Amino acid sequence: MPRYYEVGVEETPSLEEIPNILNPSVNGLVEIGRGCCRGCKFCSVTLRPLRWCPLEKILNEINVNFRDSYTSGACLHAEDVMLYGSKNTVPNDEKLLRLHEAVVRKCDGGISWSHCSLAAVVSKPKLFSQIAEIILQKQPWLGTEVGIETGSPELARKIMPAKAHPFKPEEWPEVVRTGMGLMHDNNMIPACTLIVGVPEETENDLIKTIELVEDLKGIRSLIVPLFFVPLGRLEKETWFKEAQITRLHEELLIKCLKHDFRWIDDLIALSYAGKWYAKPMHALYTLFVRIIENKARKAGIQ
Repeated sequence: MPRYYEVGVEETPSLEEIPNILNPSVNGLVEIGRGCCRGCKFCSVTLRPLRWCPLEKILNEINVNFRDSYTSGACLHAEDVMLYGSKNTVPNDEKLLRLHEAVVRKCDGGISWSHCSLAAVVSKPKLFSQIAEIILQKQPWLGTEVGIETGSPELARKIMPAKAHPFKPEEWPEVVRTGMGLMHDNNMIPACTLIVGVPEETENDLIKTIELVEDLKGIRSLIVPLFFVPLGRLEKETWFKEAQITRLHEELLIKCLKHDFRWIDDLIALSYAGKWYAKPMHALYTLFVRIIENKARKAGIQ
């Protein structure tokens, strides 16, 4: 057997060829779909076709986790949970509502989403609020990972033109602001990523991203900058390295750190609300955060 084998698009397994899990998954993760239709150049997932698992398969895999008493909750996994059952970038109301009604009814321990796109949230705000209302029947908040990647409409047009669809790439910063605001209002806490050092990135792109992060300071969230890694259609590009960091890169990293410090106490309190071990865990995490804050102050980051 070869040490490494890359599966081409033509060999992508169909839904019928994807077996159900036989044993509990990590953190109760349950796959509801594979692939992505947005085509971002920096992502390898977009090289795979979009497929959605039937509701019966999803519920069966939740049962596998419950069978061994691993968890009483579930993390719904897809590149964009809001697009479950959809054939394009617009959410399918009926299938999305049916999925969440069935999963929430089954999961006493609550649910979370692995990933969600801001464009899908903004495209149907009333549907998003309905979904949040269903979920919040059994839990006070919901977490998910969100890709902001850049605050620059120009860079968005170059590397992720469909990220904002059904909106235009030029509208991307406003899509982010609106989507994040909807999440804040509906008790969804996003862990957001930015990509630093993308090929063709300019100083103006960085300034636009810094301005966007500043606009989001009132939104309950974490914002994490990540250095560019060559994947997807950009796999032949070079890695972004520490030696390439400029003053604007440093400013962006510091801006993200300050944003996270602003919200971290609130997030810690929410994470352990109602748990018997809330006090000791809250104290430990708070101590850890204070150590990081002290190191930041010593480094001149106020």
